[in-house]
Amino acid sequence: MPLPLINDYKTAVANANGRFATLDVRPHLDARRSPVFLAGNFAGVFKMVTREGENLAVKCFTREVSDLPRRYAAVAKFCMTAQCPYVVPLQFLPAEVFVTSSVAPHADYAVVTMPWVEGRGLGTIVQILCLRENATALAGLTRAWSRLCLDLLRRGVAHGDLKHDNVLVGQDGALKLIDYDSMYLPELRGLPSTMLGGVNFQHPRREVRHFDATIDHFSMLVILLSLRALTFQPDLLKRHHNGENLVLTKSDFTRPDSSDLLRQWAASPDFHVRDWAGHLTKAAKAPGIGISNLEAILKSAAKIDAAPAKPPAKGLFSFFS
Repeated sequence: MPLPLINDYKTAVANANGRFATLDVRPHLDARRSPVFLAGNFAGVFKMVTREGENLAVKCFTREVSDLPRRYAAVAKFCMTAQCPYVVPLQFLPAEVFVTSSVAPHADYAVVTMPWVEGRGLGTIVQILCLRENATALAGLTRAWSRLCLDLLRRGVAHGDLKHDNVLVGQDGALKLIDYDSMYLPELRGLPSTMLGGVNFQHPRREVRHFDATIDHFSMLVILLSLRALTFQPDLLKRHHNGENLVLTKSDFTRPDSSDLLRQWAASPDFHVRDWAGHLTKAAKAPGIGISNLEAILKSAAKIDAAPAKPPAKGLFSFFS
Protein backbone atom coordinates (compact mmCIF):
# COMPACT_ATOMS: atom_id res chain seq x y z
CA MET A 1 0.00 0.00 0.00
CA PRO A 2 1.37 3.45 -0.85
CA LEU A 3 2.12 5.78 2.06
CA PRO A 4 1.59 9.55 2.31
CA LEU A 5 4.19 12.02 1.16
CA ILE A 6 6.18 14.00 3.69
CA ASN A 7 4.17 17.11 2.77
CA ASP A 8 0.96 15.21 3.57
CA TYR A 9 2.28 14.47 7.04
CA LYS A 10 3.46 18.07 7.34
CA THR A 11 -0.07 19.30 6.70
CA ALA A 12 -1.50 16.85 9.23
CA VAL A 13 1.05 17.78 11.90
CA ALA A 14 0.50 21.51 11.31
CA ASN A 15 -3.15 20.91 12.19
CA ALA A 16 -2.53 18.47 15.02
CA ASN A 17 -5.79 18.95 16.90
CA GLY A 18 -7.94 15.87 16.39
CA ARG A 19 -5.39 14.19 14.11
CA PHE A 20 -3.76 11.88 16.67
CA ALA A 21 -5.51 8.90 18.22
CA THR A 22 -3.63 8.86 21.55
CA LEU A 23 -1.01 11.61 21.49
CA ASP A 24 -1.74 15.09 22.84
CA VAL A 25 0.89 17.08 20.99
CA ARG A 26 1.50 20.24 19.02
CA PRO A 27 4.30 20.91 16.53
CA HIS A 28 7.40 22.99 17.05
CA LEU A 29 7.29 25.72 14.41
CA ASP A 30 10.17 27.35 12.57
CA ALA A 31 10.52 31.04 11.67
CA ARG A 32 8.05 30.53 8.80
CA ARG A 33 5.49 28.94 11.14
CA SER A 34 6.02 25.54 9.54
CA PRO A 35 6.54 22.31 11.54
CA VAL A 36 10.15 21.51 12.36
CA PHE A 37 11.11 18.16 10.85
CA LEU A 38 13.96 16.08 9.47
CA ALA A 39 13.42 14.06 6.29
CA GLY A 40 15.06 10.69 5.57
CA ASN A 41 14.78 7.90 3.02
CA PHE A 42 11.94 6.07 4.75
CA ALA A 43 10.34 8.67 6.99
CA GLY A 44 10.12 12.18 8.33
CA VAL A 45 10.71 12.99 12.00
CA PHE A 46 8.72 15.89 13.46
CA LYS A 47 9.64 17.80 16.61
CA MET A 48 6.53 17.96 18.76
CA VAL A 49 5.64 19.26 22.24
CA THR A 50 3.52 17.29 24.68
CA ARG A 51 0.88 18.78 26.99
CA GLU A 52 3.50 18.58 29.77
CA GLY A 53 5.92 20.66 27.70
CA GLU A 54 8.31 17.83 26.85
CA ASN A 55 9.89 17.61 23.40
CA LEU A 56 8.92 14.50 21.45
CA ALA A 57 10.17 13.07 18.15
CA VAL A 58 7.32 11.69 16.03
CA LYS A 59 8.44 9.56 13.09
CA CYS A 60 6.03 9.22 10.15
CA PHE A 61 6.75 6.69 7.41
CA THR A 62 6.80 7.66 3.73
CA ARG A 63 8.01 4.28 2.40
CA GLU A 64 6.81 0.85 3.38
CA VAL A 65 9.05 -1.15 5.74
CA SER A 66 8.49 -4.91 5.67
CA ASP A 67 7.22 -6.41 8.94
CA LEU A 68 7.18 -2.94 10.49
CA PRO A 69 5.05 -3.81 13.59
CA ARG A 70 7.15 -6.90 14.37
CA ARG A 71 10.43 -5.05 13.94
CA TYR A 72 9.46 -2.09 16.07
CA ALA A 73 7.87 -4.26 18.77
CA ALA A 74 11.26 -5.96 19.18
CA VAL A 75 13.20 -2.69 18.98
CA ALA A 76 10.90 -0.97 21.49
CA LYS A 77 11.31 -3.86 23.94
CA PHE A 78 15.10 -3.73 23.56
CA CYS A 79 15.29 0.04 24.01
CA MET A 80 13.07 -0.08 27.10
CA THR A 81 14.61 -3.08 28.88
CA ALA A 82 18.21 -3.62 27.75
CA GLN A 83 19.66 -0.69 29.72
CA CYS A 84 21.83 0.16 26.74
CA PRO A 85 23.17 3.72 27.19
CA TYR A 86 23.38 4.32 23.44
CA VAL A 87 19.71 3.92 22.47
CA VAL A 88 16.59 5.95 23.25
CA PRO A 89 13.31 4.46 24.54
CA LEU A 90 10.55 4.50 21.93
CA GLN A 91 6.97 3.48 21.23
CA PHE A 92 5.39 2.11 18.07
CA LEU A 93 1.84 3.40 17.69
CA PRO A 94 -0.19 1.80 14.87
CA ALA A 95 -3.01 3.80 13.25
CA GLU A 96 -2.03 6.93 15.19
CA VAL A 97 -2.17 9.97 12.87
CA PHE A 98 -4.95 10.66 10.37
CA VAL A 99 -3.60 11.88 7.03
CA THR A 100 -5.32 13.00 3.86
CA SER A 101 -3.14 12.36 0.82
CA SER A 102 -3.19 12.62 -2.96
CA VAL A 103 -1.13 9.43 -3.35
CA ALA A 104 -2.35 7.24 -0.49
CA PRO A 105 -5.71 6.44 1.14
CA HIS A 106 -7.12 8.92 3.65
CA ALA A 107 -6.45 6.89 6.78
CA ASP A 108 -4.75 6.56 10.17
CA TYR A 109 -1.04 5.77 9.83
CA ALA A 110 1.57 4.35 12.21
CA VAL A 111 4.15 6.49 13.96
CA VAL A 112 7.14 5.88 16.19
CA THR A 113 7.70 8.25 19.13
CA MET A 114 10.73 8.85 21.33
CA PRO A 115 12.10 11.71 23.41
CA TRP A 116 13.65 14.40 21.25
CA VAL A 117 17.40 13.96 21.78
CA GLU A 118 19.33 17.20 21.99
CA GLY A 119 22.77 17.02 20.46
CA ARG A 120 24.80 17.52 17.32
CA GLY A 121 25.49 14.91 14.69
CA LEU A 122 28.81 13.11 14.81
CA GLY A 123 29.74 14.65 11.46
CA THR A 124 29.18 18.18 12.78
CA ILE A 125 31.22 17.52 15.91
CA VAL A 126 34.06 16.06 13.84
CA GLN A 127 34.05 19.14 11.60
CA ILE A 128 34.31 21.45 14.63
CA LEU A 129 37.14 19.45 16.20
CA CYS A 130 39.06 19.24 12.92
CA LEU A 131 38.70 22.97 12.35
CA ARG A 132 40.13 23.55 15.84
CA GLU A 133 42.78 20.84 15.29
CA ASN A 134 41.75 19.42 18.66
CA ALA A 135 43.59 16.10 18.63
CA THR A 136 42.84 15.36 22.29
CA ALA A 137 39.08 15.64 21.75
CA LEU A 138 39.25 13.56 18.55
CA ALA A 139 41.09 10.83 20.46
CA GLY A 140 38.41 11.00 23.15
CA LEU A 141 35.71 10.69 20.51
CA THR A 142 37.51 7.67 19.07
CA ARG A 143 37.54 6.00 22.49
CA ALA A 144 33.84 6.78 22.97
CA TRP A 145 33.05 5.27 19.55
CA SER A 146 34.97 2.11 20.37
CA ARG A 147 33.02 1.69 23.63
CA LEU A 148 29.70 2.10 21.80
CA CYS A 149 30.72 -0.52 19.23
CA LEU A 150 31.92 -2.96 21.88
CA ASP A 151 28.61 -2.62 23.70
CA LEU A 152 26.65 -3.53 20.57
CA LEU A 153 28.96 -6.44 19.73
CA ARG A 154 28.69 -7.93 23.20
CA ARG A 155 24.91 -7.76 23.09
CA GLY A 156 24.78 -9.49 19.69
CA VAL A 157 22.74 -6.66 18.15
CA ALA A 158 23.36 -4.28 15.25
CA HIS A 159 22.07 -0.86 14.27
CA GLY A 160 22.16 -1.61 10.54
CA ASP A 161 22.93 1.91 9.28
CA LEU A 162 25.86 3.29 11.23
CA LYS A 163 26.98 6.60 9.75
CA HIS A 164 27.77 10.13 10.87
CA ASP A 165 24.13 11.25 10.55
CA ASN A 166 22.79 8.53 12.84
CA VAL A 167 25.03 9.25 15.83
CA LEU A 168 24.30 12.23 18.10
CA VAL A 169 26.82 13.72 20.51
CA GLY A 170 25.32 15.34 23.60
CA GLN A 171 26.72 18.35 25.42
CA ASP A 172 28.25 15.93 27.92
CA GLY A 173 29.97 14.05 25.10
CA ALA A 174 27.69 11.01 25.40
CA LEU A 175 26.86 9.23 22.14
CA LYS A 176 23.32 8.23 21.17
CA LEU A 177 22.19 6.22 18.17
CA ILE A 178 19.08 7.28 16.28
CA ASP A 179 17.05 5.79 13.41
CA TYR A 180 16.33 2.14 14.22
CA ASP A 181 14.49 1.10 11.02
CA SER A 182 17.14 -1.45 10.07
CA MET A 183 18.14 -2.64 13.55
CA TYR A 184 19.01 -6.31 13.98
CA LEU A 185 18.01 -8.18 17.14
CA PRO A 186 18.22 -11.94 17.70
CA GLU A 187 14.41 -12.26 17.75
CA LEU A 188 14.30 -10.79 14.23
CA ARG A 189 16.61 -13.45 12.82
CA GLY A 190 15.41 -14.66 9.41
CA LEU A 191 14.05 -11.32 8.20
CA PRO A 192 15.78 -9.40 5.40
CA SER A 193 17.48 -6.06 5.91
CA THR A 194 15.14 -3.13 5.36
CA MET A 195 17.99 -1.12 3.80
CA LEU A 196 21.67 -1.44 3.05
CA GLY A 197 22.85 1.70 4.82
CA GLY A 198 24.93 4.62 3.61
CA VAL A 199 27.24 3.40 0.82
CA ASN A 200 30.19 5.40 2.17
CA PHE A 201 30.16 3.32 5.37
CA GLN A 202 29.07 -0.14 4.21
CA HIS A 203 30.84 -3.25 3.00
CA PRO A 204 30.72 -3.24 -0.84
CA ARG A 205 29.20 -6.75 -0.86
CA ARG A 206 26.45 -6.14 1.68
CA GLU A 207 23.07 -7.34 0.40
CA VAL A 208 19.49 -7.51 1.68
CA ARG A 209 20.07 -11.13 2.68
CA HIS A 210 22.65 -9.98 5.23
CA PHE A 211 20.76 -9.43 8.47
CA ASP A 212 22.63 -10.54 11.56
CA ALA A 213 24.97 -9.19 14.20
CA THR A 214 27.81 -8.68 11.66
CA ILE A 215 26.08 -6.02 9.53
CA ASP A 216 27.68 -3.20 11.57
CA HIS A 217 31.23 -4.57 11.50
CA PHE A 218 32.49 -2.75 8.43
CA SER A 219 30.91 0.63 9.25
CA MET A 220 32.26 0.41 12.82
CA LEU A 221 35.79 0.08 11.43
CA VAL A 222 35.26 2.77 8.77
CA ILE A 223 34.28 5.33 11.41
CA LEU A 224 36.97 4.18 13.87
CA LEU A 225 39.75 4.47 11.28
CA SER A 226 38.44 7.81 10.00
CA LEU A 227 38.41 9.33 13.50
CA ARG A 228 41.92 8.07 14.24
CA ALA A 229 43.34 9.36 10.96
CA LEU A 230 41.71 12.76 11.47
CA THR A 231 43.34 12.99 14.90
CA PHE A 232 46.67 13.46 13.12
CA GLN A 233 45.47 14.89 9.79
CA PRO A 234 42.42 17.10 10.48
CA ASP A 235 42.86 18.79 7.09
CA LEU A 236 41.73 15.56 5.41
CA LEU A 237 38.15 16.43 6.30
CA LYS A 238 38.23 19.64 4.27
CA ARG A 239 39.58 17.76 1.27
CA HIS A 240 37.50 14.57 1.39
CA HIS A 241 34.27 15.25 3.27
CA ASN A 242 31.28 15.62 0.90
CA GLY A 243 28.38 15.67 3.37
CA GLU A 244 27.57 11.99 2.81
CA ASN A 245 30.75 10.61 4.39
CA LEU A 246 33.51 11.42 6.81
CA VAL A 247 36.57 10.97 4.57
CA LEU A 248 36.29 7.55 2.94
CA THR A 249 33.85 6.79 0.12
CA LYS A 250 32.42 3.73 -1.59
CA SER A 251 35.20 3.82 -4.23
CA ASP A 252 37.78 3.30 -1.47
CA PHE A 253 36.02 0.05 -0.58
CA THR A 254 35.33 -1.26 -4.08
CA ARG A 255 38.94 -0.61 -5.17
CA PRO A 256 40.96 -0.56 -1.93
CA ASP A 257 44.29 -1.16 -3.64
CA SER A 258 43.75 2.01 -5.69
CA SER A 259 42.64 4.15 -2.72
CA ASP A 260 44.96 7.10 -2.14
CA LEU A 261 43.80 7.41 1.47
CA LEU A 262 44.28 3.74 2.34
CA ARG A 263 47.69 3.74 0.65
CA GLN A 264 48.67 6.87 2.55
CA TRP A 265 47.45 5.46 5.87
CA ALA A 266 49.38 2.23 5.31
CA ALA A 267 52.52 4.35 5.84
CA SER A 268 51.18 6.42 8.78
CA PRO A 269 53.52 7.08 11.72
CA ASP A 270 50.68 5.90 13.97
CA PHE A 271 50.53 2.13 14.46
CA HIS A 272 46.73 2.09 14.79
CA VAL A 273 46.14 3.98 11.54
CA ARG A 274 48.47 1.57 9.72
CA ASP A 275 46.98 -1.49 11.36
CA TRP A 276 43.32 -0.53 10.96
CA ALA A 277 43.83 0.58 7.35
CA GLY A 278 45.26 -2.87 6.65
CA HIS A 279 42.30 -4.55 8.34
CA LEU A 280 39.84 -2.39 6.40
CA THR A 281 41.56 -3.18 3.09
CA LYS A 282 41.46 -6.89 3.86
CA ALA A 283 37.80 -6.69 4.94
CA ALA A 284 36.79 -4.81 1.79
CA LYS A 285 38.28 -7.57 -0.38
CA ALA A 286 36.72 -10.40 1.62
CA PRO A 287 33.62 -12.19 0.30
CA GLY A 288 31.91 -12.00 3.70
CA ILE A 289 30.94 -8.82 5.55
CA GLY A 290 32.00 -9.87 9.06
CA ILE A 291 35.37 -8.94 10.60
CA SER A 292 36.57 -11.72 12.87
CA ASN A 293 39.07 -9.72 14.96
CA LEU A 294 36.97 -6.55 15.29
CA GLU A 295 36.53 -6.87 19.05
CA ALA A 296 40.31 -6.92 19.55
CA ILE A 297 40.67 -3.82 17.36
CA LEU A 298 37.98 -2.00 19.36
CA LYS A 299 39.57 -2.97 22.67
CA SER A 300 42.85 -1.44 21.54
CA ALA A 301 40.98 1.70 20.43
CA ALA A 302 39.41 2.10 23.86
CA LYS A 303 42.86 2.87 25.33
CA ILE A 304 44.33 5.29 22.77
CA ASP A 305 45.41 8.88 23.33
CA ALA A 306 46.35 11.70 20.97
CA ALA A 307 49.98 10.63 20.56
CA PRO A 308 51.07 8.43 17.63
CA ALA A 309 51.12 4.83 18.86
CA LYS A 310 54.06 2.49 18.51
CA PRO A 311 53.65 -1.19 17.64
CA PRO A 312 53.08 -3.39 20.69
CA ALA A 313 56.00 -5.46 21.88
CA LYS A 314 56.32 -8.84 20.20
CA GLY A 315 54.26 -11.51 21.86
CA LEU A 316 52.13 -9.01 23.80
CA PHE A 317 49.68 -7.86 21.18
CA SER A 318 47.36 -10.86 21.40
CA PHE A 319 47.53 -10.76 25.22
CA PHE A 320 46.52 -7.11 25.48
CA SER A 321 43.94 -7.34 22.70
